[in-house]
Parts: sequence; structure tokens; C-alpha cells
Amino acid sequence: MKVAVPPRTAVVLLWAAALLAATLVGPAAGAATKSLVVEAGKQDRAHVPMHVEVPAGTTQARVILQGKDVPCQVAEGQLWWILDALPAGASRTYQVELGAAAPAAEGGVAIRQTDATVDIRIAGKPFTTYHFTNPKIAGQQLRRPYFWPVYGPGQVTMTRPWPLTDEAVPKNVAKDHPHHTSLWVAHGDVNGTDNWSIAAGAGWQVHKTFETVTSGPVVGTFREVLDWTDARKKPVLAEVRTVRVYRLPETARLLDLDIVFRAAYGAVKFGDTKEGGLCATRMRPEFRADGKGGTAGRLVNSEGQTADAAWGKKAAWLDCSGTVDGKRLGYALFDAPGNLRHPTTWHARTYGLATANPFGLKHFDKANESGDYTLEAGKETTLRYRIYFHPGDEKAARVADRWTDFAQPPTAIWK
Repeated sequence: MKVAVPPRTAVVLLWAAALLAATLVGPAAGAATKSLVVEAGKQDRAHVPMHVEVPAGTTQARVILQGKDVPCQVAEGQLWWILDALPAGASRTYQVELGAAAPAAEGGVAIRQTDATVDIRIAGKPFTTYHFTNPKIAGQQLRRPYFWPVYGPGQVTMTRPWPLTDEAVPKNVAKDHPHHTSLWVAHGDVNGTDNWSIAAGAGWQVHKTFETVTSGPVVGTFREVLDWTDARKKPVLAEVRTVRVYRLPETARLLDLDIVFRAAYGAVKFGDTKEGGLCATRMRPEFRADGKGGTAGRLVNSEGQTADAAWGKKAAWLDCSGTVDGKRLGYALFDAPGNLRHPTTWHARTYGLATANPFGLKHFDKANESGDYTLEAGKETTLRYRIYFHPGDEKAARVADRWTDFAQPPTAIWK
């Protein structure tokens, strides 16, 4: 005998059945499970930020390795995670549930924007703060955004504090070159404008907006739109600056800097001058290779050239290190293979300046052709850099291997 069920009761029963099914199956119900194979290649890998494209519309995913969840996130149409370790020649297969929610992961990268700064923390600890309003500080009118302070392993500051604080600085900190603002982007000849110094006739970098400011369990990102201007703040060059910071163990820190120059206001000529650095740093005094910071630091490039011999030379990377409170620490600047004139030339000084400068060719060596470069109106060019903050010198930190992780990362293939 069939019992008639009122329509309203049927709807309620169907809703209850659906709720019960969702409870039994869990959040991964309906998620597409795929295998993701990662191959190390010819070298050992360690703490490598990885990303791979996911299907359009994917907003979350769960990554599992040998039954354990791997911290991950979906951002910018990519799945992000950290490859902790993989020997040369080895491969690893992850199971990925696309559309499933990953369990909450401890730590992560937290990015918080204020009216004047972007504060970045890793696992709750300060990493750096980005200042984008060109303040006047320590008696100096600054003209470009900068990162300060910047903390490395053991929460030790890695760059020079002056002129970025009104507080007293240690006696071994040199008060020269006030435009050397910790970690920044600049060049000394952009359509004839000095966008390197802070002299009265120098240009500015003017913040316009942030396209994104994103925190996450694996990577934190901000993307800034700004203009390079002349001294009167008339725009000369447009830039989109993207910064990524990764959740790594406390023994290392990575900051990726992607720069997109756009000739939005007409053709732009970058002049051949040593005065510049698209990835520019002024190191803390103990890293100075001239010994005037209290201890003898070390400055070396990928070609093995050290101290003054590294100035103006082409190299894939540049490293500086020194002893702070009895411990060796340092950082390396990486130039990406796809960058203009890779391997770049380096404006690297033993007194503490380390910058990537692809334009200063003849200024570094009179035998070179001119490094002038013109970006035609309406065109754009992209440059990518990574900064690796590490314990030890360049050998102990395996800087050459970490550059390869950046330049030739492991392959990741969906199966």
C-alpha cells in the first residue's frame, strides 16, 4: 500500500536527506581528486615555494601527502604550497582534492595594510614593513617606498636603520647616502630624471593603489600600482610592483619582487648609470666587506668574485654576510633568467650597497656598449628578483642551490 506524502513534507524530507548526506560525506564531497607529481630534477631541493595552475573557478583545495595534509592555498588561479625537501632525481606524488577545504594550518603569512604601511608577519613574528607614503624622517625627505625593518633568521635585522628612524642608531652605522633606504627600487636616469637620489631635483615614486593585499597559510601577497615622476610629480613611467612572502622555517626568509614597467605616458629611456638598483639593498654594517662595520663581512657573486672585484660584474646572484652577536648571517639577491640582460650587472659596494642594475653597462666598464634601454610607448617589461635571508655564508646557506630553486624550479605535473 502506498502512502501519499504531502508536497511540503516531501520537500522537508529531501532537504533532511541532503543535509545527512553532506554530514556523512564531509566538505570534500563532489571535489575532484587528482594526482600532482613533482620531480626534483638534477639537484636536491629544500623549502621551495611551488605553484601550479588550477581549473578556472577553483577557490580552494586540499593537498595530501602519505595521508597527511600539506599546508596550501589557492590564489591568483594557482595552487601554492612549499616543497619541504626532495633529493636530486627523486619524485613525489601529492593527492589534491580540488574544491575541498584544507584544514586550518598553523602560522602563515599575515599582511595588514594601513594608511601608510603594509605590515608583514610570518607565523606571528614580524618580517618587514613596507612604507609607501614617502615620509620625512631623520631630517630626510624620502621620495620612494621602502621596506624597513627587515628581519632575517633569529629575528635579526638585516639592513641599515638610518635614515629610517628618528631614534638613535648604533655607532657603527654609517650616516651616508640617505637615499639608501634599506630595501627599495630606484634608478638614476629615467627619461633624464634622477629617480635614485633624494636631491631637490630628483623624481618621485608616487603610490596610487593596491590591487590586492592577501594573507594566507603559504604565501602573502600585495600588488601595488605606482607612478615614477619627475621632480614636479609629473608621471614618466607606470609600474606594477608585486611582493610575495612565504611561510618557511625560521632559519630562512624569502621575498619575491616582481616589477612590471609600463610606458603608459610615452616612451621611456633608462640611462646607462651606476646610480641605480631595481632590487636595491643597504646591508647592516656587520655585512660590509670593508671591515668598517665592526667586523669583516663578505661580498661574493655567483662567479666567485669578491669584494671590489664584484662591482659592475655580471652574475646570477650576489651574496653578503657577516657576523652578528657571534653568529654568521646574510642575504642573497637573485636575478631571474628571463630578466633583461640576465645575468645582470651589480652595483655592489664594499661599504654596504648591493643592487641589481641592468642598465649601468658602460658606466661600470668603459669597454662595454652603452646600457641605455628604451621602452617604447605602450609597451611593458617584467623583471623578477628574489631575496634569500639565511644563516651562514653563501656556502653554508647553499645559495647557488637556492638560486636554482628560483630560476629552475622543480616540475609539477597534473596526472
